[in-house]
Amino acid sequence: MGLVIVFFNTKYALYLNESKEVYDLVEETEKNNVDSFTILLGDSVCRQFFGNLKDDDVYCLCENQSYEIPGNYLLLLNLLKRKSKFQNLVLVINPRTLISSLNQPYTYNYFIKPFRPLLKNLDREEKKYIEHIFPDRDLLKYKFSNFELQNAFDILNDTLAAPYNISKVNLKYLAKMDSICRRNNIDFKIVSPPLPVSNKDYVEKMEVNRGGELLSEYFSSITYYPNGFSKDGLHHKDPELYSKNRPEQLKEVLNTSE
Repeated sequence: MGLVIVFFNTKYALYLNESKEVYDLVEETEKNNVDSFTILLGDSVCRQFFGNLKDDDVYCLCENQSYEIPGNYLLLLNLLKRKSKFQNLVLVINPRTLISSLNQPYTYNYFIKPFRPLLKNLDREEKKYIEHIFPDRDLLKYKFSNFELQNAFDILNDTLAAPYNISKVNLKYLAKMDSICRRNNIDFKIVSPPLPVSNKDYVEKMEVNRGGELLSEYFSSITYYPNGFSKDGLHHKDPELYSKNRPEQLKEVLNTSE
């Protein structure tokens, strides 16, 4: 048992951890500065379409939607702490994520554990919520946990009563990201990656009159493709083919150019 505890407190254990990429992402933003013209933060749908962009023009740091906007806020703080020099920040997340409130089935594994050293930078309200809901320490630091959150919110669950309200926590940290970028003369916007058309009805039931201009532009940025090209209702079966056939549309999403 002692050897098991030692092993899962070493980074070698991450090779057995489904959330390894999130740990790697947090470490990358803690240890490296990124001086590309545009930085992308966001979810795994963003990573599907833009994950290969890592050059002086665009650098993709998208990974998983489970850490929601608060996690991306913490990544932004890391980038600025490392004095990264970038002029544009684009947050690329699917709209269903906006409904959740750090209460998803994998919030613990993809947010609480990988971001543990950074959680002190959240507001008091979120820190109290985390202390109350989740384990306060990780005996096996790098092990994928079987912790189950009671009444977890599944973003693919469309049985909610309309209108679907954007969560206060995501609105709060979206405003924080916008404010930080303004203070640092960074252009900031939030956009949606391309989505299967099955999401259109869900989006139309969302409360879109909160969040001001940022979210107004966000909802107008959403483009859809036929459901048959999606593998799970959010991700594309062949993002490389989509990128090849519709490159101008992806450029428009990011508002970047060659």
